[in-house]
Amino acid sequence: MTDIGAQGGDGRRLALILWNGDVGGAEVVSLSLAEHMRHLGVNVTLVFIEQPQPLADRLTGTDIPYCSLGFGRGRDVLRHPRRYAAEIARIGPDGALLIECGFMGGALSAGGYRPPIVAVEHGAILAVRGQPRLRQPSWLLARISGAWADDVEVAVSDFALRRMLEYPHASTVRRIYNGIDPQPYAPEAVPSVCEDDRECIAAFAGRLVHGKGPDFLIKAIARLKSAHAVKLLIAGDGPERAHLESLAHSSGVGAAVEFLGLVHDMPAFWQRADVAVIPSAEFTEACPMTPLEAMASGKPIIATRNGGLSELVVDGKTGLLVPPADVGALAHALGLYADSGELRNSHGTSGQARVREDFHIAGCARAYLDLFGELAERRDA
Repeated sequence: MTDIGAQGGDGRRLALILWNGDVGGAEVVSLSLAEHMRHLGVNVTLVFIEQPQPLADRLTGTDIPYCSLGFGRGRDVLRHPRRYAAEIARIGPDGALLIECGFMGGALSAGGYRPPIVAVEHGAILAVRGQPRLRQPSWLLARISGAWADDVEVAVSDFALRRMLEYPHASTVRRIYNGIDPQPYAPEAVPSVCEDDRECIAAFAGRLVHGKGPDFLIKAIARLKSAHAVKLLIAGDGPERAHLESLAHSSGVGAAVEFLGLVHDMPAFWQRADVAVIPSAEFTEACPMTPLEAMASGKPIIATRNGGLSELVVDGKTGLLVPPADVGALAHALGLYADSGELRNSHGTSGQARVREDFHIAGCARAYLDLFGELAERRDA
């Protein structure tokens, strides 16, 4: 057991439980949640079931304490539920917030943990229909154990909530959108009118895996090359990178597509761009952080009508929505933004306001804390 950092504040003590330190959207928003809950006077500690790196590196310079249970893999909590529950009870005697619905909560309750348990569905449930049949019974069993143990299960979008209701779930379910701190992303100055005659820079950020859609985006850039000067920045890595690099060259736009690999300074990345593109196709989105980061940076969004994306992007106001896997529609939307700096600026400014009003991490943190307060009152009654 590794314990790092000291408790701060004088309020409730909560444990925010993650599987490990792999960096993804769910982990990033969890870190931000912990930080803002502590600003609100609640003692939150991040607990990693496995090892905390590399996410723990992002905790340097913050007041967020974290610890690692040191299990070799997540399923070890099923073999040692009492140890698991005892450690979480020590760290979070007033409640546990889980990054996932399933046996993470079931093992915690089976081990004897009695404070409120709130589990978050970040989108894993959206991939169930594509799983091999042999894996589905074990997933369903894990889902049932969580539904039995969790006091509340939270979906991060209405789309994810509807899907969650199709499977075993806790007796109480809620929807709380992910949030973001817009301050680090806010540009120093937003020009009143963007230049129309310069190269337009589109940007994609995400794992380079099948279904995320950067292949359709590259094809759209190729379709536009004779009519518009559009450059594409791709932040991220994954098994599809070699294929995508080959596609860019074979499509004649190798010089217009820049692969940056893993990018850690996302505010600086979005400030290089004019337009953010979320072209997800087969991969179903719940409430990804990418469009929130881009909107906080004052960038208009081109997104597919996929999962919860249409809940984040207001078509014709903060961005443009297109059908999934539609190269022509992607190219048309890119062309509209390439032709009009005024349109880019208008949609980008509206997106910034929407993030501040509807997707601020402070509001997200308060919603979770209110939920724990509600559960505590219910138990006292």
